[in-house]
Amino acid sequence: MVIKPSLTERQNQVYEFLRSYIRDHQKPPTMAEIGNALSIRSTNAVFKFVVALEKKGYLTRTPRVSRGIALTQAGDQLSFTRPPPLLPIIRAARSDQPEQLRHHPTGALHVDARLLGPTDADVCLVTVAGDDGMSEQGIRMGDFLIVEETNQEQLFSGELVAAVIGERIMARSFDFSRNRLHLQPSARGYAAESFPPDSPGCHIIGRVLGVMRKL
Repeated sequence: MVIKPSLTERQNQVYEFLRSYIRDHQKPPTMAEIGNALSIRSTNAVFKFVVALEKKGYLTRTPRVSRGIALTQAGDQLSFTRPPPLLPIIRAARSDQPEQLRHHPTGALHVDARLLGPTDADVCLVTVAGDDGMSEQGIRMGDFLIVEETNQEQLFSGELVAAVIGERIMARSFDFSRNRLHLQPSARGYAAESFPPDSPGCHIIGRVLGVMRKL
């Protein structure tokens, strides 16, 4: 029998909250939800507690995934097995009308649930139509991106995101600094773009979970 290292009082509070949240909601919480529940103002501090629990063997964590926490003790980790969800395909959108994003899908595809994490409620497929700006990361025009719709506040610098700029859907590396959104391409010949957080010219759809391509 493997005995896990003991927890500090605060680490135990975080762990017990994770257990109860997963039991009640059938999915793990986000860093922001952990902080709100335990009155931890900084998501950075929450992240450090989660990393400490990971190092001590109480959970596993999928990097750059909003709800990428799974408990490791017997009986705590839930099974998220479910039928392949049908995700809407978004081929075109306008950055100044983000609420219309899902209203007129051009089709739908079944996607293996293992690619999505614990829930598919806020996941869609978008078609890269803007350019080949992320070709160095293997993303090309016409690819389907599996996208978890996410608030800008929940994204981390360096994450790969899908964004609407004007009427073009594209993939970019995300960064937020000096009160501006920065979208960085990987391919040569494409310029980085930056916008104020509330700019109607740019809407961040969310983080990219995967890429699908028809050969």
